Amino acid sequence: MASIPGIQPGGAATKFVEDPILDIQDLCTYFFVERGIVKAVDGVNLSLGRKSTLGIVGESGCGKSVTSMSVMRLVKNPPGRIVGGKMLLQRRNGKQVDLAQLDPRGPQMREIRGGEIAMIFQEPMTSLNPLHTVGDQIAETVMLHQKVNKTAALERAQEMLERVRISAPEQRLHEYPHQLSGGMRQRVMIAMALSCNPSILIADEPTTALDVTVQAQILDLMRELQAEFGSSIMLITHNLGVVSQMADQIAVMYMGKVVEYADKRAIFKHPLHPYTVGLLKSVPVLGRKANKLMPIEGMVPSPTEEIRGCAFASRCPHVMPQCREQEPELREVEPGHLAACWLH
Repeated sequence: MASIPGIQPGGAATKFVEDPILDIQDLCTYFFVERGIVKAVDGVNLSLGRKSTLGIVGESGCGKSVTSMSVMRLVKNPPGRIVGGKMLLQRRNGKQVDLAQLDPRGPQMREIRGGEIAMIFQEPMTSLNPLHTVGDQIAETVMLHQKVNKTAALERAQEMLERVRISAPEQRLHEYPHQLSGGMRQRVMIAMALSCNPSILIADEPTTALDVTVQAQILDLMRELQAEFGSSIMLITHNLGVVSQMADQIAVMYMGKVVEYADKRAIFKHPLHPYTVGLLKSVPVLGRKANKLMPIEGMVPSPTEEIRGCAFASRCPHVMPQCREQEPELREVEPGHLAACWLH
């Protein structure tokens, strides 16, 4: 890891799944700003299995989106940069490459970005170009990665619009983003992301701006297309309802670190970390009395604050003296269930 004042290496890399398509080891992505160093991602270990869905959950500012932007090599430098760790991708050609070592603007990363790893952003209106038709924007991606002419690319674009169940796709192909509803724009983003059959699809809060009915339709669509294309999905969300429907494994993040990891059933049935317990208790559940809704006490520490011990100690109902002195490592507490907490 780069030698930078105030930066501590993460713990030993943890193998979450066998033969992962993407293996993130001790990833550190920091932002160097006037008031200090923001450790947005601080020693994260994650593995994405083939044809599976990994849900990454946590409050705003916990490092979920920066993790995904690091994988895509889209972190703006300055002020942000990857200062340590590996992101090992198993490419289609059978070779392994460390994304952290690639030039973000180089030909190899441009080939991977969109071709093998695609991303659906939170707000499609800010991701789609208002000056170009949706057909041209999908076709541009196809031409870049599939090396076909404009006519063939537009045919592929129309095919993808049909796949994501947009009505009158031949008409929508020539429309601009502002002419479409929010749900349609999100479908266009999915069509664009899947137009080159990527091995990995990163979905960053893909349903946040949509109403509940459209949310359900988008999630159903993502499941169907995952089964059809065989993609692995990294789902970034703060919505536990969404992750409960979509994910196979769940990683809970807090202050730039993974504090708990397990399969979906274990996380919801038997959470181990007090932060995970707090997240689950703070979500409204149909049939539960209103006074049973329990928010997590306290405030998230300042992102530039130097924290000694566990970052959650100031908000934890089970805090012990050791928690304020020494940071717990992410350890396997039960088979396949890891937590970073001195209670275990």
